[in-house]
Amino acid sequence: MGGGVQVEKPVKRPLRLTALLWCYLLSTGGILLVTLLLWWLCFAMLVNLGFVLPAAYAAGQVQSTAEVLSREFDTEVIPHYYRWAVFDADGDLKDSGGMDRRHADYARQAIDGEKTGHFPYYQHHQIVSLPEGAVCVLQYDYSNPYADPALEKVLPDFLGSMLALLAGMWGLLAGLNTRRYTRLLRQDAKTITAATQAIAHQRLNERFTGGARVRELGEALEAMDLLRESLADSLERQWAMEQQSRRELAALTHDLKTPLTIISGNGELLAEEALSAAQQGSVDAILRGAERLEDYLGRLRALSAGDGGEEPVQPVSLLALFQLWRTAGEGLCGPKDIQFQAEEPPALLLPLRQEAVNRAVLNLLDNAVRYAGSGGKVGLSVRAEGEHLTVSVTDTGPGFTPEALARAGRGLYTSDASRPQDGHTGWGLCYARQVAKDHGGELRLFNTEQGGTAELLFPLGE
Repeated sequence: MGGGVQVEKPVKRPLRLTALLWCYLLSTGGILLVTLLLWWLCFAMLVNLGFVLPAAYAAGQVQSTAEVLSREFDTEVIPHYYRWAVFDADGDLKDSGGMDRRHADYARQAIDGEKTGHFPYYQHHQIVSLPEGAVCVLQYDYSNPYADPALEKVLPDFLGSMLALLAGMWGLLAGLNTRRYTRLLRQDAKTITAATQAIAHQRLNERFTGGARVRELGEALEAMDLLRESLADSLERQWAMEQQSRRELAALTHDLKTPLTIISGNGELLAEEALSAAQQGSVDAILRGAERLEDYLGRLRALSAGDGGEEPVQPVSLLALFQLWRTAGEGLCGPKDIQFQAEEPPALLLPLRQEAVNRAVLNLLDNAVRYAGSGGKVGLSVRAEGEHLTVSVTDTGPGFTPEALARAGRGLYTSDASRPQDGHTGWGLCYARQVAKDHGGELRLFNTEQGGTAELLFPLGE
């Protein structure tokens, strides 16, 4: 455990997420409305100062301009806020007056009585009759032209520019307000993330509640603080249990060493006597078992001291490993009058955790001997099939019940029908299954006509 999470000071009145959303919407709407009012005041001020003309100014002057042109056509009297063109009696364009083709087409459509322009922007026209059947079309729109004709030529359209300015101001201010509220949520999310990382790295010694501006996120932070406390208590209890288990394991290994020394010593004394072949075999089995127990006790002492690291994967000779299994199988079967059969495996080098695999197979052999019964048979075979190495242990016992096939391999499970209640807790198959899984393989259990079969599958590798 390391340092705790640094958080902001607790907020007096955190907001609910719904209230925060309404605050954002109302504040953004208020900002846009105030901006619109300021823009409109600026717009009106420019009109009042005469910098630009009102939008309806051209419409208000068109009749008087048309009367002047009807008496005497003079282009000098046409104000700059009108576009104009002259058409002859046949409707042909005589003088475009600076109109482009699109606006000239609008003017021709106006002569024919058609509606001109496109929604939402329509062109307006005033048709002025001239001598000899010709007509002059004055074209205008509801916009705000500059009062000075020189400005109209060099500056962009005033109304379009003002609308673009309004849109830009709206976008900027709305973005700044959004950034403000986003920063608030980001700070809360950062606090939640820091708390999550603290739990993930087991920094559980300090609280990290408070600092959330959103009530729902604050409640989530409080829930995470409860989780932190629960994890801290759980880890503390687990640590205490592990320490107690190590002490008990150390005491147990110490207590077992005395009877094991007695067994080994007496076995060695018997080995020095003149014995029959059968007696010599039994004494050898006692000594091999005592040697295995001594090795197990050494590993238990290492575990109790906290030095029991994971066994590394190393290339292992399958033939050498098989010799250990065959010797152990013969030693287990001999005293119980059980026939043991073993098939020689192929000569292979496999990447394995040798001690773990050895213990897993010995557990299967021990189970098979237990269930085969006196006069039964136990078989051991090792085959390289396809991409897997299969270690198969068979026995002529009663086989597995359906429940045992479904649940065997789980710790502390035994079946009444196929597992006699003799202190067996099911850890042998559970350990074998775990060893196979650690190597990328599996444990298979099934019945045959002769009895039960347990198979360990290991990948052969490259």
